[in-house]
Amino acid sequence: MREIGVRELKQSLSETLRAVGRGQQVRVTVRGKAVADIVPAGAAASDDRIRELVAEGRLSVPSRVRPTRAPRLVKSRRSASSLVLSEREAER
Repeated sequence: MREIGVRELKQSLSETLRAVGRGQQVRVTVRGKAVADIVPAGAAASDDRIRELVAEGRLSVPSRVRPTRAPRLVKSRRSASSLVLSEREAER
């Protein structure tokens, strides 16, 4: 977690908020004493480690959103159970 003094925060607020938007956490200090943490909106407390990894560049957030619909089904002449059985036989 990055620490920043309140004076520095005032001077670089836009840059700091962009970093928070990318997942980084920022601790604000006044005279060396921590007074506030700025975290991404909607972040749960259990996501602390994930946010740290994103901020360190060791983990990246998904670049695509999950599909809203299930994939289209492919029609086959064989039943699902026969397909599964044939896959099992091929693995042996």
